[in-house]
This record gives sequence, C-alpha cells and structure tokens, in this order.
Amino acid sequence: MTEPEIRNNIATLQRWLADAWRRLGDPSLTPFDKRELRNQMKQADVALRRCLALSVELKSAKVASGKADVRAFAKPDLRFLA
Repeated sequence: MTEPEIRNNIATLQRWLADAWRRLGDPSLTPFDKRELRNQMKQADVALRRCLALSVELKSAKVASGKADVRAFAKPDLRFLA
C-alpha cells in the first residue's frame, strides 16, 4: 500500500469507529445487534492498528533512506595527487 492509501484507510476507519460508538448508544438496538457491532468494532480496531503500524514503518523507512543518501553525498572522499 502506498502512503496516501494508508492515510485514507486510517481516516476511514477512524470515522467508522466514531460512528459505531454513536450507534452503540442507540436504545433501539437489540442486544444481538450491539454484540455484532462490538465484534465489527474489534475487527476495525485491529485493521486501524495495522494501518497505523504500516504508516510508522513507511515513515521510518523514508527517514532512514533519506539520511543514508545525505550521508553518502555530504562529504566526498577527495585526494590530491602531486
């Protein structure tokens, strides 16, 4: 997954979980519906945590690769021949 896709997934999952919490307080839901909603919320939470972990990994890989490039070109090894 690319970084924009991960950010989009994170935002979507956060919105869905916020809406699910609101629906959970609805008195018209049956106990079965509430249980099913909580199960779906657990699955969404796992997916959200996975996306957040991927986001952190991408950022750390991006920073690590950027630092390696800077160090490689920051100080060239020059020798003068007489």
